[in-house]
Amino acid sequence: MSTLPPSVLSIDISKDHLDTSAWPTVWHRRLANDKQGVDRIIREAKRRRAFVIFEATSVFDWPLRTALDEAGISYHRANPRKARDFARSSGFLAKTDRLDADMLAAYGRMVPLRIAEPIAPERQALRALIDRRQQLVFMRKQEATRQKQVSDTVIREEMAQSIAALQERIAAYETKIRLHLKAHPHLLKIVQLLSSAPGVALVTAASLVALLPELGSRCSKAISALVGLAPLARDSGRLRGKRKIWGGRRSVRCLLFLAARHAAKNPAFKDFAERLQAKGKAVKQIRIAVARKLLVVLNLMIANNRPFYP
Repeated sequence: MSTLPPSVLSIDISKDHLDTSAWPTVWHRRLANDKQGVDRIIREAKRRRAFVIFEATSVFDWPLRTALDEAGISYHRANPRKARDFARSSGFLAKTDRLDADMLAAYGRMVPLRIAEPIAPERQALRALIDRRQQLVFMRKQEATRQKQVSDTVIREEMAQSIAALQERIAAYETKIRLHLKAHPHLLKIVQLLSSAPGVALVTAASLVALLPELGSRCSKAISALVGLAPLARDSGRLRGKRKIWGGRRSVRCLLFLAARHAAKNPAFKDFAERLQAKGKAVKQIRIAVARKLLVVLNLMIANNRPFYP
């Protein structure tokens, strides 16, 4: 949003509780993080015509986000690191749930914040499938690592069966992802566009749709910064520090790094990667640059509603 809101309602969210504060009229409450607590916040936000702010807290803020979207109430899901930096600079040195809610109220009234874009239910459902598949992939990797450290034949066989069972469950979730996309043609179309780019398989494309709904609606610099692929300056006086990437959505960044490994072998990106290599760039720097270039291309593809064209 471009202007500061006339009224702010802030919530510190935990697994069990919703601790509130507000500005200009204080409203301290501790509510249960359940339907009744969320409904109470929605009523108060409507009464105050307030802009709502809370920190991103993984799955614990989903019920509140869904209710705010349904009610048409503007809100900002604050980056915890940025909120904590603001807290330190503003003198909020102690940390309790109530103080965090007060700090968020001050953050919302003093800093112009972007209004969160509503997340469609079908994207939320897709993300749940993607997240569960990723959990199973991680479990399979852990079990495979443990298997390499065991010499007992019987135990190794048991682990092999466990890995096979996990593989079946992963395949089942991939089928669920495909069926979900088939049931929602507008999401399937986006996935098909993304999948036309080198290095982007169906599951990767579906993950980008679920984890990066802003794709196609931001400029190249903004989308790169959002994912954490924009190199940040580290200059001071005569010192010219080394540019580094920092922050952003780690899960999306990891997906793009994997996709970049394959994209770098495609003629559309190969020359770019080889030019960087010829300049003496490190392998990691090249991977980051290719991932950023791939992200920019994907962003333009969705913005222009067209498949990949070399």
